[in-house]
Amino acid sequence: MATPKAPLALDYAGHGKALGWRKGEHLIDALPYIDPLAPEVKKQVDQLIEDELRRGGKKPSDFLKDLPAMPTQAFEGHPLLATEYERVKAKKEMPALDATRYMLNPPPQTLRNDIGEWKKALDNAGSQLEHQHLRILNLELMLKYGDKVWRAQTQLDESLVIDVILICLLPHLTGSELGKIEENYYSLVQKNFEIENACSRRKIWSGAATHALAVNARKYIVLLSEQTFKVQATILTC
Repeated sequence: MATPKAPLALDYAGHGKALGWRKGEHLIDALPYIDPLAPEVKKQVDQLIEDELRRGGKKPSDFLKDLPAMPTQAFEGHPLLATEYERVKAKKEMPALDATRYMLNPPPQTLRNDIGEWKKALDNAGSQLEHQHLRILNLELMLKYGDKVWRAQTQLDESLVIDVILICLLPHLTGSELGKIEENYYSLVQKNFEIENACSRRKIWSGAATHALAVNARKYIVLLSEQTFKVQATILTC
């Protein structure tokens, strides 16, 4: 018989018996309450929480001060991660995405006579024109093949759903069949055991019969020899 497992519960220690960083405190063993509460019940729960915080003598900001410090983060060889980590640590806003390359603006009024600025604007216009051309190609491909791809994906999803259903139902569908096969297997094992016992008994009986036959044969030979000797003796006396 298997040893019963211990219940899945947090270990409880009385006040002053806890060890480690919670020494001298009550160990809370209640799970968070997530069910919706009525207003009057919520007031009672909030009051219980306030009473517990008041008895504890700790502020929420002091809950983690006794824990060991977080290990220092090292980003050797990853300058982007190091920069992002410092930004998040400093609570700075993430830089906005640069959308100027998606705009088709001419050079500023003060640089209208700069050939280099006009060349940049022309390159920007060419890249955006190519981008729009690719979008049109994608739309045309979708109009031409989108419905076929969607139908193929739908058929694939249906086949996957059917496979999942079969996998889930297969144990139930084959349960009775497996039960019959198992019953037949044990029946054949029992028959084999009976045949083996019968063969063993037959072997024992055959050995005993062979021994008895040999004994009887020897007795018969002796008896026959005696009878032959008597007959010869009678003939000689006559």
